[in-house]
Amino acid sequence: MFLIMSAAYIGQELQSVFGRMPPSFLPLGNRRLFNHQIKLAKASSDLICLALPQSYKVPEMDRAILENNNVKLLFIQEKLGLGEAVVAALSQSLHDFNEPFELLFGDTLFTELPKGQNFLSYSKVSENYHWAVIAKNDHGWLQQSEGETEFTDDEVVNGFFRFSKPRDLLKALSQSNWNFLDALNEYRELTDFVSQRSDFWLDFGHLNTYFSSKAHFTTQRSFNNLKITSNWVEKSSDEKDLKIAAESNWFRELPHSLRFYTPQYLGEETRDDVTCYKLEYLHLTALNELYVFADLPIESWKRILNSCISFLVDCSKQHKPAEDPGCSLKELFSDKTEERLQEFCEQRGIDVNDSWCIQGEQFSLKSLLEISNMHVPKKEDYVSVMHGDFCFSNILYDSRSNRIKTIDPRGVTPNGKISIYGNIYYDIAKLSHSVIGLYDFIIAGYFKVSLNGGEVKLEVSVSEKHILIQNYFTELVREKFSLTPKQLIAMQIQLFLSMLPLHCDDFNRQNALFANAFRLGRELIILNREMR
Repeated sequence: MFLIMSAAYIGQELQSVFGRMPPSFLPLGNRRLFNHQIKLAKASSDLICLALPQSYKVPEMDRAILENNNVKLLFIQEKLGLGEAVVAALSQSLHDFNEPFELLFGDTLFTELPKGQNFLSYSKVSENYHWAVIAKNDHGWLQQSEGETEFTDDEVVNGFFRFSKPRDLLKALSQSNWNFLDALNEYRELTDFVSQRSDFWLDFGHLNTYFSSKAHFTTQRSFNNLKITSNWVEKSSDEKDLKIAAESNWFRELPHSLRFYTPQYLGEETRDDVTCYKLEYLHLTALNELYVFADLPIESWKRILNSCISFLVDCSKQHKPAEDPGCSLKELFSDKTEERLQEFCEQRGIDVNDSWCIQGEQFSLKSLLEISNMHVPKKEDYVSVMHGDFCFSNILYDSRSNRIKTIDPRGVTPNGKISIYGNIYYDIAKLSHSVIGLYDFIIAGYFKVSLNGGEVKLEVSVSEKHILIQNYFTELVREKFSLTPKQLIAMQIQLFLSMLPLHCDDFNRQNALFANAFRLGRELIILNREMR
C-alpha cells in the first residue's frame, strides 16, 4: 500500500495565497499536487490511499480524477496528531499489518522515489524550518528542529518512509504516546530501520519552499528552453527565434509608466544563434492556477480583476506611433479565425456547413462564425500598447501589493512584424476567455465532453463563486471600455475557433474547445433574443 498523508490543512502563509485546502490539493504544473504524487505511487504499489481532513469537501471533478485512478479516500479527524492520524488511516485502509507499506507526506513530492526495504528518507537543506532532523548529538536519533541555526545544512526527514514491519510501528506508536517522531526512534530500536539520502525531494509545505520547489519542477519539464534560478528566469528557443526576439523587444520597448506591471527586464543576448532574454524571477502564482485550483474569496478576485483592468486601461493610454505597423481587430480576429478554422476542418474532416446541436440550439461552424463576426467590435478606438496574450496563465498576482505582473507577451503582428502595439480589445478578449470562456478549466482537464451524431455536450467544473466572478468582470469591462456582453462573447467565440488546430495533439481537449465555442454561441443567441 502507498499512503499519502494529507489529513491536515496547509499553513496560514500558504492559505493567504491559495485558500484553505489539504496540501495534496495545491496547484503544480496546471494540475493538483496529488496528480503527481499518484504517478509516483503507481510505480510502487497497486493500492493507493489518500488521507484527507474529515471536514474537507472534495470538488466533484477532483473526486472523479481520484476515482479514475483507483485512489481510496480516507477522511481523518482533524484534532488527531500525526501519529494518531497515521494509525486511523491504516485502520480505515484495511491494510494487512503483516505487509509493508509506504508513507508520503501530502506536502512532499520526489522526482524519483528512494529505494529500500525499511527506511526513512532524508535530504540536506540550507533553510531553517520546524523540520525533523537526524541529530548529531546524544539526545536521540531524530529530533525536532525549532529553526535554530545549529541544524542548518543538516539532514532533514523529508516525508517519505517505507515500513517493512507495520505491527512494530504500531507498537512503537503506542509506546510513544502516539508521537510520530518518538515512535520512529522507538521503531528503529525494534527493527533494522535506517535512513537513506535523497537528492530528489521537492517540499511544498512552506511558502518559500513551495515556490523554489515549483521552479525546480518547472525547469525539469521545460526541455532546456526555460532556466530558473532564485533571482532570474531565462527564456530561449532554438526553433522560434522571432517569438523570443519579439517577447524580448516588448519588454525592452515597454513605456516606463507600464513597467511596474512586469518583472524587471534583465536584457537579451544571442548564443550560438539562439536568442534568449532574462527577467527577474518572482515567487508568485499565475492566475490560471488560482482560478481553477485555489479557494479565494470573492473580494480577492475583485481586487485581482481590477488590477488586470488597470493594466489594460494604462496600456490604452499609450497610443501607437504612425510609423509602427501595429495590427487591426480584423487581422487579429476575422482573418486569422477563418484561416485557422479551415485548417481545423481539414484536420478533422468536418464541413463548415455541418449542423450541430447544443442544448436545443442548432447551428453550423459557418453560422457560428457569421454571428460572432456581427458582434465583434468594429471600431479601432484603442490601438495602443497591447500584450497580445493577456490570459490568466500569463498573469502573476502579488496578493501583498494587490498588483499583477504580466509575462509572455506576443510582441508580433499576425503578419510577422515585431511590434508592441495593437488593439486593446484583443487583450480584453484574451482575459475574457479565461474568466468567462473557462479556457483554463479545459486546459487543466476539468471537463466532460461528447460529440455524438451532431449533438454537442460539454460540462465544465465551475462553482457558484465563479459565476459571481464572471458577472463582476462583465460589468467592470462595460464600465471601463463600454464593451457589451455580446461583444465579449463574440470575441471569445473567435478565439476558441482560431485555437482549434493548435490543439491537435489532444483529441479530447480539442473536442472540448470546439464544444465551448458552441456553448458561447448559444449564450450569444440567447442574449440576442433577450435584446429584441
